[in-house]
Amino acid sequence: MKDLGPLPLSPDFAEHPAGPGITTATPEVEGITVTFADGASHHFNRYYLRENEVADGVINPITRESEFLIESLPDDLTVGGVEIDGNGALVVTWGPDGHASRHHPGWLHAIATGLWRPGAALPARESWDAASMPEPVSFDGPAVLENDDALTEWLIATEKYGLARLRGLPDIDGTVQRVAERIGTVRSSNFGFLFSVESKPDPDSNAYRSVALPPHTDLGSREVQPGLQLLHCRENTCSDGWSTMVDGMRLSEHMRDTDPDAYEALTTLNWVTSNRHRTSDYRWSGPIIDLDADGVFAEMRNTSFLRAEPDMDAADVPRAYAALRKLMGFASDPAFVCRYPFATGDLVIFDNRRVLHGRDSFNPQGGVRRLQGCYLDRDELYSRLRVLAREARSKG
Repeated sequence: MKDLGPLPLSPDFAEHPAGPGITTATPEVEGITVTFADGASHHFNRYYLRENEVADGVINPITRESEFLIESLPDDLTVGGVEIDGNGALVVTWGPDGHASRHHPGWLHAIATGLWRPGAALPARESWDAASMPEPVSFDGPAVLENDDALTEWLIATEKYGLARLRGLPDIDGTVQRVAERIGTVRSSNFGFLFSVESKPDPDSNAYRSVALPPHTDLGSREVQPGLQLLHCRENTCSDGWSTMVDGMRLSEHMRDTDPDAYEALTTLNWVTSNRHRTSDYRWSGPIIDLDADGVFAEMRNTSFLRAEPDMDAADVPRAYAALRKLMGFASDPAFVCRYPFATGDLVIFDNRRVLHGRDSFNPQGGVRRLQGCYLDRDELYSRLRVLAREARSKG
């Protein structure tokens, strides 16, 4: 087929390579099967291809968002003809109206190799305990602020383990926001846009006292708990008050493998979590361990000091408490706890819907312990990793 000019835009903002190139494109009743030089192959549904042409009235070339009404296509939409043009693009002629659309081969290959899937650019999660994670995996803070390769390494570790640390950051107010915005948009909460964690004379949370905090997730009273929490140590001259982290994913695996009955209770029976605040009243009901559609650990909702009523049949309450007590016993077992001191300039990021965090008590008369924190949603991490991955692919 003749050269129809430069390759068409793709219906996303990734810079797809033209190769490995289409070898065959076979029309079928419901669409087209496209095979590539590297052996990848994919069946593209007729409606999917038709609605993903980058052209005015279909996919807007500027916004890459759809302007198309899928219901406007006829029931008898057919593939009238298929060709590969001189630049390797797939050209499809559609029946019954004879419309022709043109599609970037690199975009088609990305679909064929699964790069469209939400988890494609994300590392697989790995559970851990005290033996494999005696302290948070650590990275150079200033490098992460300035260098995308360093940022990528840190964020990959964050997704893989649910916990990672930066060291050597400046003791400057708002540093935590600067780091967070290297990832995405900060999520405000009833604690504010940024919050300071230090002993206060009139606290509205146990976090603002000097008492020990048991392992917990934050804001389990919200419909969607914040996905990520960042805590930056502005100053710490206390010898006590060490931080603790426990991998909820590892706890879930342990409960599943050692006590299936307790695991069933933790994953099916709902508890109400209520924030019990003077000026707000957030409440949510859900299981302690939430599984995804495939039965795999998704998150833990366990703000232990905000736990309210068991939201279940009265007959289930005894086994619900028994399972919860067993879980929290493991959460305090040194075999599962990563325990470490905060040094001035440290920043930890952790998945608040996976990792339970806590703190030893400290003596507020024995020094100063000041942290500044903020929240982000998991989506911000996922989006940033995908963009960093596609930028790396475009560089070859």
